[in-house]
Amino acid sequence: MKMSPGLTPNEFVQQVYYNQEKVILDFWPTDDKYREVLVEANMVLQELQASEDWTWLREHIVLGSCHSEGEAIPEFELPDSVYKVSTLNHDSLKLFPLHYRFAHCHIPRHKIHQDMIDRNVWIEVPIASSGDNGFRKRMSYGDHGFTNTPDPRLRAVLIGNVITFNRPLNWFERGCIAEIDVQKRIELFHVCDDTCTLDDDHTCPKAKERYLEEIPDPNYVVVATAARHAVGSPPAQGNIQPLTDQAQRILSAMRQNDAAATDADYLEREPMGFIEVV
Repeated sequence: MKMSPGLTPNEFVQQVYYNQEKVILDFWPTDDKYREVLVEANMVLQELQASEDWTWLREHIVLGSCHSEGEAIPEFELPDSVYKVSTLNHDSLKLFPLHYRFAHCHIPRHKIHQDMIDRNVWIEVPIASSGDNGFRKRMSYGDHGFTNTPDPRLRAVLIGNVITFNRPLNWFERGCIAEIDVQKRIELFHVCDDTCTLDDDHTCPKAKERYLEEIPDPNYVVVATAARHAVGSPPAQGNIQPLTDQAQRILSAMRQNDAAATDADYLEREPMGFIEVV
């Protein structure tokens, strides 16, 4: 989802130098000064990515069908475009049945798409924490008062870059499609080098693309990059602190606008069960 018009690398580098030294300069994409700015920008983007779970990077992706042979537990590898599993409020892995038009069709995982899913009913599968994965959970009480029984509740387990489950799926669960909430990976600037394939005008095609479209305020990346890049420019030493302060104000504004959906999850307690005494 596009949050802003974005900037081309040429526009970005020009704005960085203007914020840093108040001059308008033109560079070729293979110039060292041009590439230095983009390298700094990519470090700023990586810090922004890791700072918190942003709602504007949140996305629902279809993992595929849960059908597996026998008692095998299905596994799904997250695509390279995913930075991490999202942990915002009520984020989870969800199991949706196929639409009745496709219910009796055997469809390969990679051909499953959004239009095939029946969203009128679903199973919400919480994502187990790291500490939850190290031992087999048991219940203190069951529906009929039995104690110390295995916990039958289904959980999603993240192992490296693979999503799986804590137990084999039942017949209904195996017929579902798995979808999960994730944080997308921010696209980094392409830094030209000698391996780039050039167009007829001797320019790399990726140098003409627009970047930062997923970021609500690309000006933060411009100003934060200018603050970092000014460290290596003697004439711009006096601008480092003002640029740092300006970048922090823009980042704080983005966080404030995003805060409604990124608040910490509240603790929802379970009611006490009844244990029969025999």
